[in-house]
Amino acid sequence: MKVILTNVSKLKMGDISKNFSRSEFSCKCQCGFSTVDVELLKVLEIVRAHFKKPIKINSGCRCEKHNAHIGGALNSKHKLGIAVDIVVEDIEPMVVYNFLDRYMPNKYGLGDYTTFTHVDVRADKWRG
Repeated sequence: MKVILTNVSKLKMGDISKNFSRSEFSCKCQCGFSTVDVELLKVLEIVRAHFKKPIKINSGCRCEKHNAHIGGALNSKHKLGIAVDIVVEDIEPMVVYNFLDRYMPNKYGLGDYTTFTHVDVRADKWRG
């Protein structure tokens, strides 16, 4: 059996998937909250592969204090580490939203906003 090892020297410390690092998801108040759901990472990797473009995480994890400070929803999925607001380089948010809606029409949460797309992996379907 042949075993192929990843060149660890090319990975940044703390990387959590092929294209994403935990620091990208950290709460913006620098409190240290950086929980990221594995299913959410899978969805983001699918978006990355589909568009073949980098994804910027505008907002990932939010602690209670930061969520309140920015006027986030009381039941925000960001507070659970299961939501992100993303921008795909050179792709309009509506295009990203439409792709995800076709890809996962009966589950998760999607929000179409002027400057970003909200994605979360809640148990039920939500469209905003």
